[in-house]
Amino acid sequence: MKYFIVHALFLSVFFSASYIFAGGLTVQLKGDHGAVSFVGAIYRWDPDGLPKQADGSARVAKERAEAPKIDEPWVDFRAENKGNGKWVIEQQMPAGNYDLIIIKRGVMQRFEGWRYAPVLDFEEFFPPDAKVLCDKEVNDKKVQVTDEDSLQFVDKQIRQSKHYENKVIPLYFGGSYRKGQIRPKQIRVLVMLLRDLQTTLDANSATMRFEIWQFEDRSGGYVKQKRTHVLHRIIMPRHELCQWTWLWDPALGNIEIKKNGNTAVEYTIPNTQDTKLQGLMPYTP
Repeated sequence: MKYFIVHALFLSVFFSASYIFAGGLTVQLKGDHGAVSFVGAIYRWDPDGLPKQADGSARVAKERAEAPKIDEPWVDFRAENKGNGKWVIEQQMPAGNYDLIIIKRGVMQRFEGWRYAPVLDFEEFFPPDAKVLCDKEVNDKKVQVTDEDSLQFVDKQIRQSKHYENKVIPLYFGGSYRKGQIRPKQIRVLVMLLRDLQTTLDANSATMRFEIWQFEDRSGGYVKQKRTHVLHRIIMPRHELCQWTWLWDPALGNIEIKKNGNTAVEYTIPNTQDTKLQGLMPYTP
């Protein structure tokens, strides 16, 4: 009994300390921000790459009835609209790295950040702007260039493999990098998986997932790890899903909340008709 009391006190002190050494977040939106209805921050991973919430508890998938909605996502903290594009999280956020989610519900648009968490435990993170790079000799000098061969190999492997979903689309690629490498040891991919075909069990619903896949270099070719990280799993009516825009932006990912003071972020809402951001765009099913 004494052990459990001491253990409980330890956990209480630990989590209290986490909140003491933390800060708030201010997001200043620019551009066409008038229709923004939601700004939130999600803590996806602990420092070891394990799915966790900001309070330290495990982040687990929920039953279908409790599944997140495309316009009501799971987040750890919701910002309050202060006017003129200023959204503020006043609660003390535990120090760590967060991804931001911004939603314009009325016009069916969502913008979100991410970072490449390791699929295998205790490996390094890749930042959301990581590239697939290698070093090549040009004019007797080693220069850093995009590894087009490795990138195309992985892209082709994803697009040509068979899946339950009828649309499997790689969105972004990030690779590990060491000076002098001839190819990345690992390549991670943010992938969108969509099933919008009618089935005998459900003629009206569509399912969509966003996942991180990891590929390992095996003697010049890349092999996919069986484990993946699921960022979101959405089930909704097909006729609604196909009207949404859900774009992923590196600028909204890997936002560091430091142990002291508040963090400020400026973000310009993209023009969805003229953007290089990747994700779901409205389409005819």
